[in-house]
Amino acid sequence: MRRLFLCLLAFLLTTLPTLAEPVKGSLLIAGGDFRMDNPGWPRLVELAGGKGATILVLPTGSGDPVGSGGRIVDHLRGLGADALLLPLAEKGFVRSPADIVTDPVWIDRARHAGGFFLVGGDQSRYTAVLLGPDGSDTPLLAAIRAAHAGGAVIAGSSAGAAIMSATMIKDAPETLDLLATGPVAGRTLGPGLGFIGPDWFVDQHFLARGRFARTLVAMDTAGYKRGLGVDENTALIIRERKMAEVVGASGVVVIDTRPARRSPGWPFAQTGIVLSLLRDGDRLDLASGTVTPGPARADAPILPAYPGFEPDPELPATLATGDILAPWQFGRLMAQVLESRKGEATGLAFDAADPARRPAFRMRLTRRADSRGWAGDGITVLNLTMDITPVRMADPLFRPLRP
Repeated sequence: MRRLFLCLLAFLLTTLPTLAEPVKGSLLIAGGDFRMDNPGWPRLVELAGGKGATILVLPTGSGDPVGSGGRIVDHLRGLGADALLLPLAEKGFVRSPADIVTDPVWIDRARHAGGFFLVGGDQSRYTAVLLGPDGSDTPLLAAIRAAHAGGAVIAGSSAGAAIMSATMIKDAPETLDLLATGPVAGRTLGPGLGFIGPDWFVDQHFLARGRFARTLVAMDTAGYKRGLGVDENTALIIRERKMAEVVGASGVVVIDTRPARRSPGWPFAQTGIVLSLLRDGDRLDLASGTVTPGPARADAPILPAYPGFEPDPELPATLATGDILAPWQFGRLMAQVLESRKGEATGLAFDAADPARRPAFRMRLTRRADSRGWAGDGITVLNLTMDITPVRMADPLFRPLRP
């Protein structure tokens, strides 16, 4: 009875503050392959409270929770944090997840922690142990939310990033199948943990794995109008759900479908999608959409609509790709469209082995009157439009050249 009383008390103490207070904490959303030399790691320690700050590492999503979680604990300790491995996983630890999420000791540690790091792996493992059978928060998750509301940082990479939105992709089919027939009921999408709030959808490994198309389908299905696609070895730091900053080598794609038109049914067809690509140091106001370039590129604007704009002479007159879903292809194409003479590019997504077996898709990127950017170590791109149109490829796709 005493243990039950303590659990109920801990649940009430960790839940009630979050109902009344705004979120004061930060998020650090890493897109996967978050390398140890990424500047996001010391930023995580700083956000948690600096040297000596307590950071709980949750290895729940990993296939090797003890090993992967232990390496991150060691790395954070090397940066000055008081990092602890929270033994919350289906394997590798003596105690069961059901025991840990109701343990008053761990609940108290979570409530007073300065930060949390969610290890990559399978995002469904997080929701399986941190949410109850009815979808409600376990006492441990309630404590994490309370700490975050009070100022603690919640960070995660890959699977730890996927759970940031209230709805997440948990087991997506192949992208072409997803575009052709839509999500598989009960499998493709599932509840996330919603740390970012109700308005934004989050996906990861974004440019490295050509995930923009699957993200658009997921956003459409779940009713989101704005999305964030975080690439590998890149972090997006969000303070108090208001201001976001990109940290890392690759970039973050901002998706806005509020002005877009979605044709009903399947295959997937949508026009007027607005896309931007942010780079290291760039800042995004989540409410207004205003982007402030990082200091490394602020003095090198790219303004295609202004007199004196000079296109990149090394770019071909016609921009096109036969596989727009290929690794990093989408990000390269966005930068090329901004700097090109015509300001447009066409990409295809189709089954090269059997082009007529299922629908293919033409994706057209177009520069707008308000498109602009900044040059530096990677090009920031603002306000391109993308249209996705289902098409039928020829069968056979090609014929031998006859002399």
